Amino acid sequence: MGAVANRAFFRYNHYVEILSAKELSKYLKINEKKIYKLAQEGTLPHVKIGGKIAFAKELIDKWILENTEREKHVLIAGSDDPLLRQVIDLFNGRNEGVIYYAPVGSINGLRLLEAKAANMSCVHMLDLEKKSYTLSYIARYLSKDDYRALQLFYRTQGLMLRKDNPKGIRSIKDLSNKGVVFMNRNQGSGTRLLFDFLLREQSVAQSAVSGYGNEAASHMEAGIAVLKGEADAALGIEHTAHILDLDFIPLFEERFDLVIPIDYFHTAQVKTFLSLFEHPSLLHHIRDFTGYDLKNTGSILEADA
Repeated sequence: MGAVANRAFFRYNHYVEILSAKELSKYLKINEKKIYKLAQEGTLPHVKIGGKIAFAKELIDKWILENTEREKHVLIAGSDDPLLRQVIDLFNGRNEGVIYYAPVGSINGLRLLEAKAANMSCVHMLDLEKKSYTLSYIARYLSKDDYRALQLFYRTQGLMLRKDNPKGIRSIKDLSNKGVVFMNRNQGSGTRLLFDFLLREQSVAQSAVSGYGNEAASHMEAGIAVLKGEADAALGIEHTAHILDLDFIPLFEERFDLVIPIDYFHTAQVKTFLSLFEHPSLLHHIRDFTGYDLKNTGSILEADA
């Protein structure tokens, strides 16, 4: 067929314009190496002609349209958080696009992000070795050079207890007391990882905690179990305890991050979403969110943070 560049031909009585990788890089205004990478990943539709990859302009235009439509809809997967839900609701009420939220836990959110099944992932994962919140989870679950992490906010985690604390629970160690029933969080959640860390720090065996195997899918579900008397305690955020009028013992201030693929980081959708954290109506609304701190919200986190 000859050189791929500047060629066009008829196929099944249909005119097809063929572009080389170099021509396509100019057409899409992105680096030629990125073109090859997208093709290798199977993201960009292409064919092989004479040992070289080529691109049908018609299919590329269709791909652009499909991705433009897809970018109107965003899926954030990861940790459960009520403030994030409020931000998403505000975004959806003001924009044409729609953000979907899948609170499947920090680890599962990262897995969905790595599989390109989600656009962003919200995470709160304690580095057990450093005993602080770092970006070590990115290197563990993702290709660290392909993602950026933003700080969204801090929130207070602690023990949610039945009103007036009838079992006299004062610390993690008291969860092993006779007659105390605990409600745990689902595996893969940052709260579950934090609880296991706190148990180890206090030398309390998991088997010593009655109800360790009980699992709630969200902070609210865990708090309601305590409110209904199905459990005496659960680890959760202060905001949930405040809403349900439960007693609360603060234990840990945790950082809540948003992980975004670098290729998606500078899109209009991301910029609009992040701008909401500075929106006057949201800032006014946040006053009702006990247990949150928005210091450094929106700042880019470094790998050694």
